[in-house]
Amino acid sequence: MTAYVLWTMIQSEVRLRTRRISSIVAILAVVAITWMMIADPISGSVLISVGDARVVYNSLCLALGSSLLANLFFGLGGFYLVRGRMNDDFRSGCGSVLATMPISNSVFLIGRWLGAVAYLCVLILALLATILVLHLLRGEGPIQLLVYLKTYVIVFFPSVIFACSMALFCEAFAPLSGKAGDVAYFFVWMLQSTVPIVIADHGSVTSWTPAMIFDFSGVATSNLGFLAMFHTSHFSIGISDFDKTLPPVVLEGEFWSTTVVLTRIAGGVIAALPVLLAIALFHRFSPDKIKLSVRRQSWSLIGFANRLLRPLTKLTRPLFALAASLPGFTGQVVAELALSLASSPIMSAGLIFAILAGCTVGSALLGGFVLIVVAFWGVQISDLSVRDYQSDTESMTAVVMGGASMRYWRQIVASCLLGLLLTAPVIVRWAGHDMLRAVSLVSGIFAIAATANLLGRMTRTSRTFIALFLFDLYLATQIKDVPFLDVVGANGVATISSVVMQSLFGLIVSVFAYGYTRWRAA
Repeated sequence: MTAYVLWTMIQSEVRLRTRRISSIVAILAVVAITWMMIADPISGSVLISVGDARVVYNSLCLALGSSLLANLFFGLGGFYLVRGRMNDDFRSGCGSVLATMPISNSVFLIGRWLGAVAYLCVLILALLATILVLHLLRGEGPIQLLVYLKTYVIVFFPSVIFACSMALFCEAFAPLSGKAGDVAYFFVWMLQSTVPIVIADHGSVTSWTPAMIFDFSGVATSNLGFLAMFHTSHFSIGISDFDKTLPPVVLEGEFWSTTVVLTRIAGGVIAALPVLLAIALFHRFSPDKIKLSVRRQSWSLIGFANRLLRPLTKLTRPLFALAASLPGFTGQVVAELALSLASSPIMSAGLIFAILAGCTVGSALLGGFVLIVVAFWGVQISDLSVRDYQSDTESMTAVVMGGASMRYWRQIVASCLLGLLLTAPVIVRWAGHDMLRAVSLVSGIFAIAATANLLGRMTRTSRTFIALFLFDLYLATQIKDVPFLDVVGANGVATISSVVMQSLFGLIVSVFAYGYTRWRAA
């Protein structure tokens, strides 16, 4: 009976999740990023290089490179893609029904967890299908499907387990059930992603070490495979330059040793431990435990911080008065801005801090400061476009002058204004000596705001945008010499071409979002 319940829950979870537009958006984003990283050797770059020689694009090379690159996104974005089911149950009233079901908490949560794992596996299989197409276009040698499947299972297993386990834990633990959990996981993932760096710093890259169990990304463990096959740990994965005068090398034979496979299995077991905490903390949709945390967010860490900072809402009163005195669209935008600041005192506190710090921080630190401020702003505006939907006020706000279409424009303009206010001191300082960098920051804010509004309206959740947004910021901190990844000018490598392209991207996205809003409101 338990097996039947679990199988039914897995099927239901996969069907519900795969039907969401967020699933399509996520897989398309992963495919686009992965394909861009798998460069055509004719261009002078290659997916994997060993020493200064390129690695032939056979099945093992493409499987290993694509899985290690995509694993970065699934380790981070997978968490946000599987989040939100508990809150959906509560809002829809299904929680009360589920609370009366004659199954234990452990069976219910394990079923949800297995369903989330199965859902991410479906997305990974979709990614694999596109990589097989790429193999037909750029590959060298026959497609070895078993090699692809084995490599994908070994690489993705711990990270997928960890993302789903942490998502379940945050859903079951009321203080982390909201945006606080989203932010907390990003820092946990960042901390976990430093494991390969720590192993390298301690000189353990040439032999197995117990710390590799916590290498969910697979970077450190894959190093053992390169060491055994080529007797060197000097390799690069991603967009790598190579020496065309050197003969290409071939990845072939058994890349994964028994020790590495057992290490990945042990890592998956460790990654599943948060499920046990979730079972112990699960609220079973009890009103006395989740009513306040969902409706008033009093148990939320961010809700607690907002209550402490509530006096700052007095600073928004002049904005409301100004909105009432301004006519038409301008007044609506100011009102939207005032509402965003009043409903989130953390944003008001962050605005004060960003303005003061932006005027005083050293010039050499402005790039890192901008990334922190933009990350804070992006997370705060991620739910602006879904705020009316989540509070069931869409129909009411749609009857305001201008309807749903005007609501879209005032929300995107308010999002941009918040970003510009937070980064205003940096924009002014950069404009004095590096105008291109300042323009890159402004255009980046516009492109990010447009993307947040589009994804929020299409997927009805803020987490799709958060996953892609935080992943993009992470790439910007790791790959500092690619202009198109320097969206907000933090690395100082943006070019006129990259600024024009991201401005054009933001314009296309905003127009498309406007058309989608008009179509949905019709």
